[in-house]
Amino acid sequence: MRKVILLLMSLLMCFPLSVTASAQTVSTSIVQPFYEKTSNAKTMLSISGTTAYCESYAKGDSDVVEITAKQYLQKQGFLWIWGTYDGSKWTKTVYSNTLTMSNTKTGLSSGKYRLKTVFTLTDKQGKTETITVYSEEKKIG
Repeated sequence: MRKVILLLMSLLMCFPLSVTASAQTVSTSIVQPFYEKTSNAKTMLSISGTTAYCESYAKGDSDVVEITAKQYLQKQGFLWIWGTYDGSKWTKTVYSNTLTMSNTKTGLSSGKYRLKTVFTLTDKQGKTETITVYSEEKKIG
């Protein structure tokens, strides 16, 4: 194994590397993903004690006729993998271009949480767009 690593390192040293770097400052507060059917989709999580308050909002363009939202309260688990917290999946569909959704989960255990919302917007022609939005992470304990 050591011979293989030494061989690879010597091969890399044989080839000249050219790296060009340029630094640009970009304000992340103005960088937003581009969506075709909406300019406003958000999800918010707040925690008080052991209760999570989950809110999601989407406003579609004027040609959007249906929005479905699926909320998932997620908890960070083993190896930092996010999984849906027990019994914390909700779905709502509206037949308009604006959706507001609120849910509550009580009895949370200690750990790190976030809210994931998957929006599906459908326009008059039947074309759909799916958007996944995450809240800020919140910690209990």
